[in-house]
Amino acid sequence: MMFKPNRETAPEHEAAAPTAPAAKVAKGKVQHSIIGHNVTITGELHSTGDIMVHGTVEGSITCRSLTLGESPTVSSVKAETVRISGDFSGEIEAKEVILSSQARVSGNIRHDSLSVEPGASIEGRLSRLTKPKDSKARPKRDKSGTKQAEDAVIEPPAAVAAAG
Repeated sequence: MMFKPNRETAPEHEAAAPTAPAAKVAKGKVQHSIIGHNVTITGELHSTGDIMVHGTVEGSITCRSLTLGESPTVSSVKAETVRISGDFSGEIEAKEVILSSQARVSGNIRHDSLSVEPGASIEGRLSRLTKPKDSKARPKRDKSGTKQAEDAVIEPPAAVAAAG
């Protein structure tokens, strides 16, 4: 049996979707799941597919690929790829982390690859999932001679922290 929104209490802009039989998914196809703004899930969420979160997950998420919308609530994430487009506070462990220009992240990020678009902000600890192949090698230095950190702690500038 399919669930239908109550037409009397559903906002007019959220018209009830027509019901249809559940579609069969071909073996090997990646499933996409969306957790809407008005949805709250309590507990651990596991998926072999892709998940997009706009709502609340009171617990952890483990999946192949995770996209976090404008204002999701999630405590911890473990995925191959994580894309963040809004506010996030929590723990992330992913091979690839992508922060859009609107991303505001507070928490620890363990990653192999981190992409940060101009305008994004991070407050927390960044660390690599895997160590470089030659971990006994001396730290690399940039053109000015400064050592490049393997792990980094990013904090807002004092002026920004005082204003916030």
